[in-house]
Amino acid sequence: MEQMALTDRQDYEEYRNELKRKLDETSENFIIIGYILKQVRDRQLYRNGDYGDINAFGFGEYGLSKSTVSRFMNINTKFSVGGNSREIKPEYRGYGSSKLQEMLSISEEDMALVTADTTVDQVQELKKAVGIQKQTEREERENSLPLLRMAAGETGGGTQETEPADPFRELLTQFWLENEELYRKVAAGLATPEIVAEEISPSGSMTYRNGVNIVFFYDLERGAKMRIYEKGKAEIRQYTYQEIVAITLGLDIAQNHAAGKKTPEPVEGTGQGEKLPAAAPQPESGEEPAPYVPMPGQSSVEDLTGVMPDREAAGASADNRADAAGTDTGDVIDGEYRELDAERTDTRKSAECPYADTDVRNAISYFDIEYIRMTGLHQDTPKHRHYKIALECIRKCHRDIAEQLDREAYMGKEG
Repeated sequence: MEQMALTDRQDYEEYRNELKRKLDETSENFIIIGYILKQVRDRQLYRNGDYGDINAFGFGEYGLSKSTVSRFMNINTKFSVGGNSREIKPEYRGYGSSKLQEMLSISEEDMALVTADTTVDQVQELKKAVGIQKQTEREERENSLPLLRMAAGETGGGTQETEPADPFRELLTQFWLENEELYRKVAAGLATPEIVAEEISPSGSMTYRNGVNIVFFYDLERGAKMRIYEKGKAEIRQYTYQEIVAITLGLDIAQNHAAGKKTPEPVEGTGQGEKLPAAAPQPESGEEPAPYVPMPGQSSVEDLTGVMPDREAAGASADNRADAAGTDTGDVIDGEYRELDAERTDTRKSAECPYADTDVRNAISYFDIEYIRMTGLHQDTPKHRHYKIALECIRKCHRDIAEQLDREAYMGKEG
């Protein structure tokens, strides 16, 4: 018994001194630190220092908090050979201590996504995706309660569910919308899988997250892995860069861009920001533009019949149109319309039409320029739609002036 007590005392001093040294060494020694703490705990060696438990020992000897002591031991359990040894598992050699700590709460399945090149920020992005998954699962459980199912059945109408889109294609589309330069090379056949791998993941690890789904891009040899949450469960799918190029060539990025699906650029290698509002698709060159359909509550051109004057009934003369032809469209500045201060010489103002030709021409130019500008920026806002209504109204009510402006623009291009 005395011999055992002496042995325990010697082991205690040895472990205590060794632990001090290991705390000052590299992060991989976290495995050893966790092992020693577990030995002191399991064999109750802390009693040799008059401590009541392992947490009191860690704080009294080294100033370690309860959570830090627990973290060291958990790291050893998860990342050491056999779960309780001094040796780190070979696949985790070179991992920093910060990353090991971030990985503690990651499931065994998701561990396959993390490599030695993966950064702490990228691990955190993975944990965000997992967090969104858990929130989604909670909402699904709540919505599956009997009363909620009954309420949904009363108003559901028996609508047929559409087949879901491929999550990888959706995520890849969003990724290319934020990396247009490289996408153009891929679409033109100028980027081989080797180039794509080097451009996307030069360090050997890059992540891109779209809500609950996240993809890890590695080097050419390892390809990419995507964690997909679908139909109530998460799974990991692997892709080669050859497959990524082939899938990319089959994507309609131009249509998605025109539909306003482009999103703000996220922090490199991490998640996405809030999506911009969608813009209406624009007609191809030579096609007739589709008629604008007002939103509920908005006015249309027909609603304003009788309110705006009919220019055909105003009896405008060709001489007045010629006088107005020299108007400078430079009076449309920075999206704000400025009324001309110069004295007007046209005589078309009347009780029926209180606007001079110059006013009408500049109004058409202003709304035309602003509408085209916002369309080019993929802005589908109430202002964008109202400008289109205003432009259609003015062109319909002042058709002769609008046609004259169109002719002048055409002649200018021909010249």
